[in-house]
Amino acid sequence: MFITNCYNKESGDLMSELPNKKRKKRKHPFLRFLLLILVLGMIFAGCGAFYVYKEISPSGDEGITSTITIPQGASTSSIATILKENELIDNALVFKAYSRFIALSDGSFNYGDFTINSADSYDDIIHILQQSNTDVEVITVTFPEGYNAYQIGAELEKNGLGTQEAFIDALNTLTFDYDFIDQVTANPLKLVKLEGFLFPDTYVFYPDENMESIINRMLKNFETKALTDENITLLADSGLTLEEWVTLSSIIQKESANTTEMYNVASVFHNRLDESGTYPKLESCTTRDFIEDYIHPEFDNNPPIEVLEGYDTYGSAGLPIGAITNPGVDALNATLRPNDTPYYFFVTDVEYTHYYGETFQDHLNNIVKAKAVNKTHGIDGLIS
Repeated sequence: MFITNCYNKESGDLMSELPNKKRKKRKHPFLRFLLLILVLGMIFAGCGAFYVYKEISPSGDEGITSTITIPQGASTSSIATILKENELIDNALVFKAYSRFIALSDGSFNYGDFTINSADSYDDIIHILQQSNTDVEVITVTFPEGYNAYQIGAELEKNGLGTQEAFIDALNTLTFDYDFIDQVTANPLKLVKLEGFLFPDTYVFYPDENMESIINRMLKNFETKALTDENITLLADSGLTLEEWVTLSSIIQKESANTTEMYNVASVFHNRLDESGTYPKLESCTTRDFIEDYIHPEFDNNPPIEVLEGYDTYGSAGLPIGAITNPGVDALNATLRPNDTPYYFFVTDVEYTHYYGETFQDHLNNIVKAKAVNKTHGIDGLIS
């Protein structure tokens, strides 16, 4: 210990004086409160994570066994509620979230009677619900890329799965529980509200499956295969809305002879949209084909002028009011990843060769080339 020698002026004596003790630093109460909140937050987070883990993967306890009935066309939310009501799970919200974001199983559940134990893990429950629990006949139907709703409806009717008319009516009137549906316009001039979102693929249906369930399968497939994280990011950067992306993809699907050409065709239409002052109209023959083959018959060959204008890319500027078909994954990808070309025109011959041009004169020259090829096949003129 240090001792300071001091001189007392009054007595003249030396005196010893101990130094003052240092004051204790006072901790700020707010920091202590903040630390407390942080510790509590970590505790609650840990407890929450443990709860979710125990919910998803129960312990090896025996549990209770119940047989539940899943209605045809039931959503994941409805199924979660049934499981909760029968005490097979504790939290319907956790099951719904796990099914959608982790297991990616929405739309894959079957209907009927299922026997489940409360000690089963979520993965076990999902696997059980995905199985066919009856020895019933199934119907396998393939919808090619580029089929529109009327063609899909005709294929369903041919396979005994309802009528084309009922299918179109369901697409225009039923509501479906998908986040992207909110971005689909309900324009009354559109021929089919959900055209473009019926993902083309091979499906396995039950003979008595209703239209809501059939459509749910297609919409779920679109959500899973089209709305990937990468596509969502590219779409946000493209300047297109979800419906514009699907609509443009439907045109590219019909205009392209193969996957490779889709990226060049996509470039042409993007160039026109980007230079709308010079090229205000897309001028796609496929939209005129759609008008002739589907709009005119739907209105007994007397369609309203507003509907015609809505779909005619020769008479109206920009994109049509809705998709003209259901594009596959290749067309959807090409629309978001077009090749970088200087082209504003293209024409195709009967051999599916694409001729691209920068100027209208280039286009006229390419038309002559395409007609010459077509003539060797006995075709006088162009093909649409």
